[in-house]
Amino acid sequence: MQRAPWHEYFMLLAKMVSLRSGCNSRPSGAVIVRDNRILATGYNGPMPGAWHCTDRGPGYCFRREKGIPDIDKYNFCRATHAEANAIAQAARFGISVEGADLYCTLAPCYVCLKLIASAGIRAVYYEYDYGSRDFERDAFWREAIKEAGLREFRQVRVSEEVLRQLEEILHYPTSRRRLAPTDFLEEFEDGHTYGLPTVEVLLNKLRYQPRPALYDVRFVIECPATTEPPEGKVLWDGELSPEEALSRLEKRLGEDGRLLLEISVGGKVFPVTFVREAENFRVVVEFPEVDLASFKEGALLVDYLAARLSRRLALPFKLDLRVEALRLR
Repeated sequence: MQRAPWHEYFMLLAKMVSLRSGCNSRPSGAVIVRDNRILATGYNGPMPGAWHCTDRGPGYCFRREKGIPDIDKYNFCRATHAEANAIAQAARFGISVEGADLYCTLAPCYVCLKLIASAGIRAVYYEYDYGSRDFERDAFWREAIKEAGLREFRQVRVSEEVLRQLEEILHYPTSRRRLAPTDFLEEFEDGHTYGLPTVEVLLNKLRYQPRPALYDVRFVIECPATTEPPEGKVLWDGELSPEEALSRLEKRLGEDGRLLLEISVGGKVFPVTFVREAENFRVVVEFPEVDLASFKEGALLVDYLAARLSRRLALPFKLDLRVEALRLR
């Protein structure tokens, strides 16, 4: 599931806000946002505490009941527009909308546009053009947008992909588990081999082991992934830094199918073997009795070398970490 882009996310919220609208004709919603944080919302409806047209039934409209034509609708519509209600809500609770963005399901009318500019809102994103049968008035509104000093006035539509994701969530308990639960506590046992995706996963699991020590265990790491050079040295005809060792290893591994060297971490030395196996390499590290800190440093150092070499040689590497005794406490 992909995350919805910011513009579509806020427009989607404006659409949801419109569900509270009291207008049967053009239910609208608005959201005021600054720095991707919601400041206020509003929908078109009557004054607080007054009855809504929707209260009188799905087809009721006060203006239409009175026979008022479209040309004079603003003088007889009971609703305050969504944008105006959002700005009023912010003012009511002392929230400045200076420099904010406004998302609305319907492009603002001239009255709301003037209010938006006066409130200091700098960008307006709308889903649908206002559009009426008074083309001259519509053209005047479009020209007035230039006078409002907005940084941006642009149409934003919610994509089919985001709407599909929303539909899935609406028909599915939103926070119901989508991935399989992890084990509450996965315990390692003596004398076993464990396959793990990365060294990071291994070290995290070792943190939660209830036992004070593990004996005769083997950890096979499928994907070396350490990107930052860790502490430690490579002992191979002298003492080398990880970066110095990489160039020599890259050349020699292209020639030899098996290399022996050592790593030095925390004052301890551990043997390491690079073995070519068909179209991949296995890096075997032998740990005698070792504490968790030294094991971590050694595993990260070898993981870093394997990850870098895997990219340079375009071949997969696996780590084979064999431990006689691992003190966890």
